[in-house]
Amino acid sequence: MSAVLVDATVWAEYLRGGPPDMRARVDKLLDGNRAVVCGVVLAALLAGIDGERDRRFLEECLRGVPFLEAGRDAFAVAGRMAAVLRRRGEDASLADRLLLALSREHRLTLFTLDDRLAGLARAQGVAVEATPAASPAAPVRSRRSANQRGG
Repeated sequence: MSAVLVDATVWAEYLRGGPPDMRARVDKLLDGNRAVVCGVVLAALLAGIDGERDRRFLEECLRGVPFLEAGRDAFAVAGRMAAVLRRRGEDASLADRLLLALSREHRLTLFTLDDRLAGLARAQGVAVEATPAASPAAPVRSRRSANQRGG
């Protein structure tokens, strides 16, 4: 069984208590020690956190999840990918290109709720696991912390 790079869209929905089938899938990945996170995902999640309590909760939740470092090779692949996309009149953020580069480098499946990223991944030969997002524009918050604030 191969590992799965879980992107920020999935973690955000998971921590919000998103769709039961998606939560069950993430739980299965976590139980099997197959979920992986990287700096781009961690940074995106932390950018959506409002307060210190939520930040600590998020960091604690992800502490036991294997962490991939993006090294020189991943950045080089992401740069070459940008050049190819530009020649085709397309664009992708550095964050998305790094997710794709890491997925390819480590032969990981990318689990995302972002249709555009899923399409880019498939075009780059990256295996994709995707489900429709329940509420992609909502801010990242855990149910636990919302309940503690009375929300």
